[in-house]
This record gives sequence, C-alpha cells and structure tokens, in this order.
Amino acid sequence: MEAFNRMLYDDIIKKTDVQYTIPVYQRNYTWEKEHCDKLYEDIVNSVKQNKNHFLGSLVYSITKRDDIRSCPVIDGQQRLTTIMLLLKAIDDLIEDPENITKKKIRKNLYNELCEERYKLKLKNTDNDNTELENVLMGNNVDLDNSSKIVINYNYFKNRIKKSIENDSITYEDLLNGIAKLEIVEIVLDENDSPQKIFESINSTGVKLTTADLIRNFLLMGIIDPGKQAEIYKKYWVTLENLITKGNIEKFFYNFLVAKDTRYIEESKVYENFKEYYINTSVNNIVGIEEIFKEIIRYAKYYKLLVCNDFLDYGEDSNNLCQIFNILQHRTIYPFLLKVCNDFDCIRELYNKDIILAEEEISLLKEKEKEFNNILKLFGNYALRRNVSDISSSSLRRFYASLYSHIFDKNKGNYNCYYKAIESYLCTLKTDDRMPNDNKFIDGLFFSNMYASAKSKILRYFFDIIENDNKEPVDMSSLTIEHIMPETLSKKWQESLGENYQEIYDKYIHTLGNLSITGYNSEYSNYSFDEKKKIFMNFVNEGKTKIIKLNSELMNEEISNWGEEEINNRANRLSKIIIEKFPYPTNIDTSLEFEKYYEFYIDNPDDDGDEYVSSSTYKLYGFQFDGIKYKADSFRNIYKEVIALLYKIDNTILDEMGRKNLTYERGTRILFSNEKTSEFQEEIVSGLYVYTNYSRSSIFEWIRELFKRYQIELQDFCILFVERDN
Repeated sequence: MEAFNRMLYDDIIKKTDVQYTIPVYQRNYTWEKEHCDKLYEDIVNSVKQNKNHFLGSLVYSITKRDDIRSCPVIDGQQRLTTIMLLLKAIDDLIEDPENITKKKIRKNLYNELCEERYKLKLKNTDNDNTELENVLMGNNVDLDNSSKIVINYNYFKNRIKKSIENDSITYEDLLNGIAKLEIVEIVLDENDSPQKIFESINSTGVKLTTADLIRNFLLMGIIDPGKQAEIYKKYWVTLENLITKGNIEKFFYNFLVAKDTRYIEESKVYENFKEYYINTSVNNIVGIEEIFKEIIRYAKYYKLLVCNDFLDYGEDSNNLCQIFNILQHRTIYPFLLKVCNDFDCIRELYNKDIILAEEEISLLKEKEKEFNNILKLFGNYALRRNVSDISSSSLRRFYASLYSHIFDKNKGNYNCYYKAIESYLCTLKTDDRMPNDNKFIDGLFFSNMYASAKSKILRYFFDIIENDNKEPVDMSSLTIEHIMPETLSKKWQESLGENYQEIYDKYIHTLGNLSITGYNSEYSNYSFDEKKKIFMNFVNEGKTKIIKLNSELMNEEISNWGEEEINNRANRLSKIIIEKFPYPTNIDTSLEFEKYYEFYIDNPDDDGDEYVSSSTYKLYGFQFDGIKYKADSFRNIYKEVIALLYKIDNTILDEMGRKNLTYERGTRILFSNEKTSEFQEEIVSGLYVYTNYSRSSIFEWIRELFKRYQIELQDFCILFVERDN
C-alpha cells in the first residue's frame, strides 16, 4: 500500500488510459444539496484565497484490463463522483466548443482512442445504475429527476449560472478552484486487504450503515468485477427485495443470534458477522455463494415473521405471525428462525415448480400443522406474558438460548418437536414459564389495557371477539370507548357511590370497562342510562354493528354500571379470550432438557438473590464464551475466572500484581506477586489475589476485570440448576 499527497484534478482525473470504477458493493450516491453547497463554496474560496483545500482520501486498487488501468474505488467515491458532476455541469454550460476551459474538461472527463466501455473516466460497474453514465455522456432525455446524481448535477448548473450572471466568478476560475483540491491517494497492492483498509479509514463522508459494511465485506473479497456484479445481483439485490433495505440490519442481528445462540449487542452486528463468516469459511470450507445461499434462506424465514404476507408459506402461517408484530415481540425472531429452518420443507407445498405426490403432500401438511401449532403456542405465550405484565428484560437472552436448552441435551426431543417446546415452557420454574390461567385472568381483569403499549392488544382482542363470524366488521377506523368515562360527572360519581374514586382508579382502563365505537364524541361522559339509549338508537338505525362487545348496553336488566358490572363483563370477555388462547393440556413432563438458569451480572443492583435465596435452585458454576464450568461457590467462580483471563492475556494481571493493586481509597492489597494476607490465594504461579469477598463484591470485581480485558459481560453468566427433589 502506498499513500501520497495528490492534487485531485492534475494527478488523478487528468490521468490517461485509466477508468475509476464504483464497485457494485458500494452504497448508492448519497450527497445532499448541503454537501454540494459546501464543496462549491470551498472551491470558490480556494480561488479567492489562492490556496489549496484538502478534500479527503481516495483509496483504490489497480487492475490491468486490455489497454486500460481499471481502478475500483474503495473509499472516496462520493467526493470523486461529485467533482465529476461539477466538471460536467461546467462543460455543458459552456456553449462555445472552442472554449479552452471546455476543451480541457472534455479531454479529462473521457478516455480517447479506446473501446466505448472504457471511455468514461468514472463509471459504475453496476449496469443497472445508469444515471451517472447518462449524465456524463450527455444522455439527458430520460434522466430520473429523483436521483441524487441528477439533482446535484442540476444544482451545480443552476449555481454556476447565478455565479456567472453575477460576475462573481468565471468558468476558468471554477476549473482553477477544482485544480486546488488536494487529496491523499492510497493505492492498494495485491497483498493489501481492501476491507481492512476500508474499515480503518476515518472517512469524512456519511457514516456507513451496518448493512453497508456487511455488503462490502462480502463482496470486496471477489476480485473479478464481473463475478462481483453477478454475486451482488444474484444474492444481495435478492436480499433487499425480500425484506427491504430498512430491515437488513435487524435481519443480520437475528440471523447471527440464531446461528450463535449467544446474546450479542446490536451495535456490534458487523464485528460478529465477520467472526461468523471467518469461522464458517475456515471450519466448513464454505465458499461465499454457500454463505449467501444460507443468508437468503434465512431471509425468507424472516420475511414470513416480519411481513406476514409471504407466498412461500400458507395463509395460516402468515396470519399466526401477525401477533408478534402487534405485540412488538421481536426478541423471539432468532428462535423462530431456527424453527423455520427445521421446517423448511413445508415451503415445497407452495412452490409451483415442484410437483408432489399425494403421499408427500399429506406428510408435508402434517409438518405444516405442527409448525403452525408452534407459532400458535408462542403467540399465546407472548400474549399471556404481555397481559400479565411480566418483565421482558430477560426475553432477549431467554430466546437466544431456548433452542439449545430444549434440543441439545436430548436429541430425541426433535421427534416430538411441538410437545418438547410446550413441555419446556410449562415446566420452567422462573418468570419465563408460560403464564397460567390465573395470572392471565388477573391481567385481563386489572391491567391497564388503554396504555399505548397494550392498546393494540386490546384492539386485537376486540377484533377476535366481535368478528368470529363470516361477516366481519372493519374496526380499523373506530376508537376506544370508556363505558365509565374518563371524566366523571356528578351523575357518575353518585351512581358509583362513595367509593367512586377507588372504583375509577381500579377499573377505568381495564378490559371490563372498554369497548370500541365510531361515535366516541356522541357518548361523551353521559350517564350509563343515556349511553344505553344512544347505543340502542344507533343499533335501530343500523349505524353500528358492534354488538357482541356491547351486549351489556342492550341488556334491559343492567341499569347501573359499577364494579360488579365491570367485573361481570371482564369475566364474559375473558372466557372468550382464554378459549381462543388456552393454556396447554396433557403436558409431557417426562422429557429431558438442559435446564441451566442463567444469571447475568451486568446489572450492579442485582446480585442474583432470586436464585441464591430460593430453595428451588442451586449453584452449578458459570458460563464463559459459550463454555460451561462447574464451581461450588462464588469464590471459586472468581478464582476460576481469573485463571481463565490469565490464560487469555497474562500481562494485565501480572501488571496488577506487580503494582500491589489496592482499592482506590484503601490499603488492602488485592493483587500482588507475594502473599500479603491470609485472605489471599495463589491463583497461578506468582499471582496472589484477595478472595474473601461477598457475592456482590465478587460480581463487581468480575465486571472490573472484564472491563480491563475489554471483554463483553454478555459473554459471561452464572449458572444455576434445579435442586433434586
């Protein structure tokens, strides 16, 4: 790799028989008007002040093709493209073909005496991206005016016109200003890694997204531009079309968790993807096409989960996935991606290119039924958790390891796939178990269903209750109605009795008091009796079809609306909901699972007392970087962790020992090369560590050591198991 200070126009653009190419993996041209405006001002100021302006870096490699040097641009394509657009704008504004400035520009925009495909000095390798070529070649008839290429080209033309008309600058001045743009030219040789160079550059442009980085990483390794373009269109464009560009980063996060079964930080998806790619390529000798094929396969599963309208699956499967979006219960995706992979064969039912025998169809239908039962089970699970107000703080980690807990210890569980999942969820001893009917009913009766987080669930319930027929009512434009109103009038206070405030606070936003209507303002905060009359008028006039939800308003025997009536209605609606989302029956309790209960120490306010003080659990040990270690005490966990860290890098702990490390404001020596107290233990030869700590202090020191070693706390957890009966 060589780096030089260069003048962009004289040393780069003026080169002959060279074509700078923008590889297919590069993101689209992204410069906005403000970027162009600043560049123009910088160029004008360079002329006025007669000094150079540093523009940034230009990184490229060189490949000899025919008689042309092809130079794929690794970094700097946004700046180079913008300068070429500016030059072309000047060229097009100068009408006199003999103008010296125009001749200079035309000579340097194009290569002469070469094949047509090499004529442009700057070109996209993606033939589908034609706007840059159209502008530079003067094909202005069918330009896409929404393209940033076209927008910025026209901006420069208009800006230059105004400058010329105001006599503030000349065409020659502009070209001289462009000639004062300075860059750092970095030319890669065959031993350089374009990706590593690309990552290390402190670019002044718009920050690359995780999707950009992954795309570049995958495609930069393909040397042949033709093969690169082929892979890009065959796989990356397919990926974008499948799940849309906006979903790609989240898809890769879920894909990696599904593959690794570890909790990973969303901010470190790119680093984790590189690690996955390298490990997969080395260990399995898998080529890039195989990895791309796997990515596309999982993207199809992801499309089912996210879009719910994927023709690769049946209508029932698509509908059952809607609940996860309604609940925003997306932490389940890594687990469901693995389930989808295990049931990949059912997509054959909807592949028109595959002809199946009746027996094959029958078997696949059975598999599809089991798959849908799994989706239904987790929809029920997610719904019950949400209504029961169970914290979601542990869900991400729970789902990341769920698959291995169910299937790793007992491979026979694959033969009873659904029953194994059902059994695991219902026999857990933690808050992550399937909420039972008592807990679910309690949530349905008393949870605030009007809150923004639950209003979608409430509408979902209303839709199920009201539209269990062949003539469903469209309720999308209707609003939530409080039967007991949010603002209590004197009449309402009197009808509720002396405890009206207590009843109001307890039930105002609960299922029993909420309905749905298109006439919210008409009901206002009228008394219950008046609301009944208004409702019956709407029914008689055919203005409302919301009958099942509002049967109490049609019941002549109900003349008052208070605590008893709200609970009665909640009971009626709850029975319908529970019937639709029943707790599993006939659970197989004989199945074996890997039931390790993971406690992460990243929250300093939580020292694991839920597990330690419970008679249900006992300490097993810990897990570090995916490997489980047995330890019978927290002190031994601390000692074992130090020993493992010492193997990773002994210099950090040796330095702590050499300095006789103490507390920040204390005198007790915690790490030393010689034993200084009876509470120190020799962990490895010549390293003595103070170990007489409480549990919370041990966790604090593990956090501190991981910080010094720059290791993620998510890679470590304390393990508990259930006590023997």
